[in-house]
Amino acid sequence: MDRKKLMEPKVSICIPCYKQTKYLKLCLDSVLAQSFKDFEVIITDDTPDDTVKKFVSQYKIQHLQYFKNEPSLGSPGNWNVAISKAKGKYIKVMHHDDYFLKPDSLLKFIDAAEKNSSGFVFCNTEVWYTSDNSRRVSSLNAIQLERIKKDPTFLFFRNKIGAPSATLFLRNNLVFDEDLKWLVDVDFYISYLRKSSFTYINEILICTAHETPGQVTQSVQNDRTVQVKEHVLVFSKLANAIKDKSVWMSFFGYLFRDHNVNSLSELEKLVPVSAHVKEFFTDVFSDKNKNIGLKNLKRRLYNSRLNFFNSEQF
Repeated sequence: MDRKKLMEPKVSICIPCYKQTKYLKLCLDSVLAQSFKDFEVIITDDTPDDTVKKFVSQYKIQHLQYFKNEPSLGSPGNWNVAISKAKGKYIKVMHHDDYFLKPDSLLKFIDAAEKNSSGFVFCNTEVWYTSDNSRRVSSLNAIQLERIKKDPTFLFFRNKIGAPSATLFLRNNLVFDEDLKWLVDVDFYISYLRKSSFTYINEILICTAHETPGQVTQSVQNDRTVQVKEHVLVFSKLANAIKDKSVWMSFFGYLFRDHNVNSLSELEKLVPVSAHVKEFFTDVFSDKNKNIGLKNLKRRLYNSRLNFFNSEQF
């Protein structure tokens, strides 16, 4: 392999790590098993001790680079530093507790990107709940696919792409917003897809493990402050380009009722509200408590088996 090839692999597999090695083994073993070999592996480690470093040293993976973050960067800072060290044409983020399901998974990502000239590729995922060893498939239907094509902000309401491990994208200057934790992937996807074409692989190529030790999801998914703050921050980025905000008003009405936020002043105690969206949120609070019974009935119908048309409110 020539020097240029070594310095510029087709893919950089970026694995941000923190503490655990049980699931990291599945990840690295699946990388070794890939039939497509033109890649480098970049491991960035937030672990306070040498647990991960010692574990990784057992692996003989060509073009593997290990970096210790001192001090720890947290998520998604750890993701960004891994990407910043990448030399590949494409970035393949793999969280340390996710893994390739098939030996040709990476090949299929590359083929989809190259054949369709796509800057962004994503696939279906097998979601593994480690607490009870149950699994389900996360995919999207034709209507959802068309909604993403038409307007990527649909992902704000329903992240049908899933975790970054289910994606592959061209390396560029876009990074994950380090002010976010819960919506960090959604924010990245929307930003990327506003400027890039994408290809969807209707096949299960990745397994994402849930409920593993140290996952950010477990600590923030029911956190009132995080949920309210991040939805407001991401909406603020998008607001100027949104012409019809009626659906967004309904969404935030539900969000604020769920988390007992009852006025703009209460909201501003949780998150700074930019001037260009203050009027919008004032209108949300004005409308929030009107026709609550009808709004709750509508919400239940959309989320029940009585929704015969399988349509989505947002």
